[in-house]
Amino acid sequence: MTKGFAVVAAALVFLVAVCSTEAILHFRAAEAASQKSSAALAFASELRARTDRELNSVLYLGSGIVGYLAVRNEQTDAEEFNRILAAVYGYGHHIRNIALAVGYRITYVYPRAGNEQAIGRDYRELPAQWPAVQRAISSRSVVLTGPVMLVQGGKGLIYRTPVFVKDQYWGMLSTVVDIPSLQEAAFKELDSAGFEFATRIDEENGSGGGLLWGKHELFADKSAVVLEAPMLNGRWVYAVRAIDKSRDALNWAIRGLGWIMATLAGLSVLTVLRQRRELSLLAGFDSLTELPNRRLFDDRLEQSLRRHQRNRAGLVAAVFIDVNDFKSINDRYGHVIGDRVLQTIATRIREEVRLGDTVSRWAGDEYAVIIEDTTENSVLQLIERLHERIKASFDAGGITLTVGVAIGAAYYPDEAATSADLLALADQRMYDNKTRTKRHAEKQ
Repeated sequence: MTKGFAVVAAALVFLVAVCSTEAILHFRAAEAASQKSSAALAFASELRARTDRELNSVLYLGSGIVGYLAVRNEQTDAEEFNRILAAVYGYGHHIRNIALAVGYRITYVYPRAGNEQAIGRDYRELPAQWPAVQRAISSRSVVLTGPVMLVQGGKGLIYRTPVFVKDQYWGMLSTVVDIPSLQEAAFKELDSAGFEFATRIDEENGSGGGLLWGKHELFADKSAVVLEAPMLNGRWVYAVRAIDKSRDALNWAIRGLGWIMATLAGLSVLTVLRQRRELSLLAGFDSLTELPNRRLFDDRLEQSLRRHQRNRAGLVAAVFIDVNDFKSINDRYGHVIGDRVLQTIATRIREEVRLGDTVSRWAGDEYAVIIEDTTENSVLQLIERLHERIKASFDAGGITLTVGVAIGAAYYPDEAATSADLLALADQRMYDNKTRTKRHAEKQ
């Protein structure tokens, strides 16, 4: 063996060891990126749920005021109306002020202190706000806009509700949501130390919106997870990036021991691939319906029960929904049409529940819903709406289908003491409903 051959052989062994080491480091980096992406996705989902919950606690407070105005309109007593505004303001957690415009001119504002500049202003003379007012009037529906520069100073989200009397526009109720208060409540008890995050609102047709908190640059960061959530006349967009502050000293140790990497490379790759598979199984969402999967559902249910134990507000309901005769649809039309059916039902369920409720694909043709701070009567009304909404015929790849469902619900803490008992009772009631439906069909 020549000296040159020994040098070449030594160099080849060295290169193999170095290449093996760098391959392992590459897989470790991919694993870390996958873990950070999963953590960021879970954080974004929780932040979205918390923000939706806090916002929903404010948005529907004005419905009673609108009903009062629709009945009383010209007979409105100013002193009585100011008391109503004060009561609603005191109940809302994040309300900066509530304003009522009679026609287009702001007539009532509560609280008055600090908002004097808004009184008497005509929306038609406010270019930044007039388009949103027009949209609310023309669509006869509520409109959420923001962040908006307020005439009394500062920024806020404005929830506008048009008031119609005898089918004619009468006035506009505007609830201004305090953004810092909303942000503080959404982040309360949320471990955000390891994340960078930002939230913005994209109003439909590009008509408005903007950054609520965080930095714009985060939405373009390829390492950030971006989650979109529909909200009234637009969407909320959340961008989250996990921050890795640790220094991977093990990488340098691996490089220092590169001469053994040729032997350990196979085991290391096997370990990384196995970890990647486990991470994919832990992913939080169903790929077909884009709903939370069973694992994420279980986690959110436990969080809901813990929140109830702290707050003691209303009931926590678990609702199970099963598609009737779904197997016959797959057998007759194929799995492509079956998938269309599952996607359509998922969309219809999401459209009927509140924004803060969790809708998941439980398994196969079964769905599960978590409803917090509710009553049994509210859930029964929801079940009726779901039956009517889902059974409406729809087009699935050129085929018109009509699908029915069986639904069962159970309530914590009135009927179950644990999440397992709650799910078991809801599941049993769903199957009881399915059995009754089949028996009724057979009798006919």
